[in-house]
Amino acid sequence: MTPAGPSRPFTTAKPANPRPAPDATRYPAPERPWRREEPVVYAAGEASSSSARPQAPADVEQTAEAAQTAQAQPSVGTGPRTEGPPPSGDLRASRARPTLEPATSKRSRPESAAPMVRPATPRPRSGWQALAFRATGGRWNPGISDREQRVRDREQQIATQLRGKHVTAFFCLKGGISKTSTTAATSLALAALRPDPVFAVDANPDAGDLAERLVGDKLSCIAALAHHIDEIDSLEALSRYTATRERLTVLPGEPNPTLGDSLRAEDFDAVMRVVQRYYSFVQVDCGTGVTHPLMEGVLRFADTAVIPAAWSVTGAKRAAETIDWLADNGFDHLARTCIVVLTAKDIVSGSVDKDAVLDFLSRAGDVIVAPADPHVADGALLDWESLQNSTREAYLDIAAAITRRFDSRHA
Repeated sequence: MTPAGPSRPFTTAKPANPRPAPDATRYPAPERPWRREEPVVYAAGEASSSSARPQAPADVEQTAEAAQTAQAQPSVGTGPRTEGPPPSGDLRASRARPTLEPATSKRSRPESAAPMVRPATPRPRSGWQALAFRATGGRWNPGISDREQRVRDREQQIATQLRGKHVTAFFCLKGGISKTSTTAATSLALAALRPDPVFAVDANPDAGDLAERLVGDKLSCIAALAHHIDEIDSLEALSRYTATRERLTVLPGEPNPTLGDSLRAEDFDAVMRVVQRYYSFVQVDCGTGVTHPLMEGVLRFADTAVIPAAWSVTGAKRAAETIDWLADNGFDHLARTCIVVLTAKDIVSGSVDKDAVLDFLSRAGDVIVAPADPHVADGALLDWESLQNSTREAYLDIAAAITRRFDSRHA
C-alpha cells in the first residue's frame, strides 16, 4: 500500500494565468494613444498598409523621442527649407504612402475575346453538295455553293427588320401589263420570308381583282370599310373586312365601278390610319388613273413605287412617263427609288432592241425582268409552286429590292 502524500488544501479559486493582460493592466482605456474611437478614413487610392495601422506602445515612445530630436537639431544650410518633413505636425502624414494599383489592371480582359464556339458549316440545300451531304449521312459537309449563298443572302435581305412603317404602291399609266399579278406574287414572296405579317390593299377603283388572284373570291370590302371606319376599334373588327392566305392579309377592292369611283383621298387616309395600327408593311395595288382622287391619298402614304412595264415600245414609254410624272408632281423620292418590272408578256419581234429599252429605263432605281409565265397569264388564283423557277426568282428579286428601300424617304 502506497503511503499517502501530504494533503493539498481544497480551494475554489482559479489558478493564476501565467499570461498577463498587458494592455488592460499597463494602459487603461483613457491612456491608450494608439486606439481611435472614430473609424479611420483613408484617402482615395490608399490601402490600410502597415504605415497606417495603429502603433504599439513602444513604437509610440520611440516616435515621440525621434520627433523631439528632429526638432532640437538645427537644419543644415541657410535660407528657407524646401525639402524634408514639416517642422511640426503629425510625422505619419509626411511619410510617403505607396499607391496600390487596382487588382484588375494586371488581369484586364482583352478587348476582343475569341469566340468559344466554332462556327458551324451551313448545311447545303441544293446542288451536288446537298447530294453528297445526304449520301454520307452528314459525315461530309462540302459547304454551300456560290449560287446558294446568293439565295441565302437574298432571303436574309427580304427578312430585314422593319423599323417603322412602309407602304409600297404598284401603279403605272398603262394598264394590262401584269400590275396586279406583280402585286400578288410579290406579296406572297414577302409574306413567306418576312417575320412580320404583310397586308395587301386593292385600291384600284376600276373593278380591282387582287382578291381573286390571292384568295380566289370576288369580294367587296374597301368601300364598306371606309363607310364603317369609325366602328373599327380592334384587329377583330378589322378582320370582318379582310381575307387571309397563310400569313398574308388582303383588303379586297370594290368590283362595282360606281362605288369604286366614289372613293376619295380622305377615305383612303382613314383606311390606312386604321390598317397601320396593326400592320407595318402594306402593299397597295393601284389603278391606272394617277389623276383619280384616290391616288392622291395613296401617294401620300407611299414609300416605294413599283412600276410595271413591258418590252413593247408603248409599255416602255408609259413606264418612263410614270417616272417623269412622279418627279414633276412633288414625289421625287418615289421617282428616284422606283423599281421598274419589265414583264415579258407582250410578244415582240426582233426589231425591238431590248438593250435600248433597258437603257431607256435606266433612270429608275432598279430594273428587274420577269419572264413570261403561262400560270401568270391565266389570270386565275396564283399558286407560288406553279410558277416557273425563273419567275419565282424574279419576284423574289423584287421583294428584296423593296426591303432595301426601308427608310428610303428619310435617307
